[in-house]
Amino acid sequence: QNNIPLPEHPRPDWQRANWLNLNGDWSFQFDKDDVGLKKGWVKGTQKFPLTIKVPFPWGSKLSGVKDEADIAWYQRNITIPKEWKNQRVFVVIGASDYKTTVWLDGKELGSFEGGYVPFEFELSNLKAGAMQKLVIRVDDKRRDFTLYGKQGYGNARGIWQTIYLEARGQNYLETLHFSPDMDANKLKVTAYLPENAKQDLSLKLSIKGNGQTFESSQTVAKGQSAYSFEVTMPKARLWSLEDPFLYDVEAQLGDDVVKSYVGMRKISVVNLPGTDYPYVAINNKPVYLQLTLDQSYHPEGFYTFPSDAFMRNEILMSRQIGWNSIRTHIKADIPRKLYWADKLGVLV
Repeated sequence: QNNIPLPEHPRPDWQRANWLNLNGDWSFQFDKDDVGLKKGWVKGTQKFPLTIKVPFPWGSKLSGVKDEADIAWYQRNITIPKEWKNQRVFVVIGASDYKTTVWLDGKELGSFEGGYVPFEFELSNLKAGAMQKLVIRVDDKRRDFTLYGKQGYGNARGIWQTIYLEARGQNYLETLHFSPDMDANKLKVTAYLPENAKQDLSLKLSIKGNGQTFESSQTVAKGQSAYSFEVTMPKARLWSLEDPFLYDVEAQLGDDVVKSYVGMRKISVVNLPGTDYPYVAINNKPVYLQLTLDQSYHPEGFYTFPSDAFMRNEILMSRQIGWNSIRTHIKADIPRKLYWADKLGVLV
């Protein structure tokens, strides 16, 4: 994974140990007249003439492909590691504009509409250790109801965030939602499952950092798909603009283990002491917000930045110029850029 663009795990807030980055060169073909489905391109036997560098959107300089049509196809070989055999394996796409359909060895895994958010499909016809053909069709025809940036910086089309394979436990966590309650020294946690639990499941949470460890063991009862609980965190080190401290989190549901992070902080509104002027407060202290508009655009990658170091530097420069916050424009930002904002102390 050394010579591929954006090799880092795209989600520091939601990371499993077994994953495989699929960024890099894919075979590529435009489908101007929309004939690919009729001609059976889903099988992966058709040779595509172009090579695109994923995850840069087609039409951008970094993708290596000019924008020639509204519909295009991607394909490449994948091999699922043998040791993933008894796990559930998913293909996860950070974002793809607009309607994306995925096939493995000619079998449709699923279809998704939306240009800005992550989606995933389970590899139901998985052959661990064997080479298989992954084929993706993206239809980005103009649709009146979809969102488009108003500046026309460059039309981000097709896959534009990291695509990866991920192995999970048989019963897995879909997401965790953290709500810090600084005043009560507590962290409220809600665990979400993709479906109702078929049996009672053990859920363990471990929060570490600052020489402290906070642990919690829970049971998600059969039939539940969401479960909320609280973890007491006395003398927690707070997240602030001056000290953006993050705790490491590890969550285990049955045989599924996910790593994440959390900052203990409170955002509220208070009057500036001795006045009637309402101020945004962090950890009950008023803060003068110094924001700049962040278009979050790269001239050669459109919505996609060339490297993680570039994204980190974007956040760092905000701090160095004297901003303490950025106002994200038009779209949800790339998770790794939001991670650097969490890590370096910038509000979004």
